[in-house]
Amino acid sequence: MTRVLLILSFFCFTLSFSYAQKSKRDSVEVESIEREGRVNYPKKLLVNPEFDFKLKKTETGMFTISFYKENNKSTTIKIYDLIGNLIKQETVSESGLFTKEYDLRYYNPKFFIVEAGGSQYNKTKSIIVE
Repeated sequence: MTRVLLILSFFCFTLSFSYAQKSKRDSVEVESIEREGRVNYPKKLLVNPEFDFKLKKTETGMFTISFYKENNKSTTIKIYDLIGNLIKQETVSESGLFTKEYDLRYYNPKFFIVEAGGSQYNKTKSIIVE
C-alpha cells in the first residue's frame, strides 16, 4: 500500500511539473543562467529607478505616502495588512506631487505593506505604525 501511494504521488508530481514547464501564461523568458546559479532576467522587468515613494508615520495607526510623478499615467496605490488582505486601493492620474495621509487605527496589527506602481513599474515597501 505504501508503494502504491509513493508511486501515485511521484506520478502526480511529475505530471504537474511537466505541465508547469509547458505553461507560458505567466512565464518570463530567462536571459542567462550563470555558473553560481544566478538567473538573469531581461532589463524590462526591473523596477523603474525614476519612481519612488516615501512612507512616514504621523501618529499611531496613521501614515503619509508621498511621491512625485512627471507624467499623467495612472499610479495605483494598494495597502495590504500583515496576512495579505487588501485594505485600501486608490488610483492617482494627475502628474506632480502627491501626498495623502491614511488612517488605519482600527486595524491590528499595525504592520502594513504598501505597493505603488503602474503597468510598467511597481515598488513595494512596508511600514509599522505603532
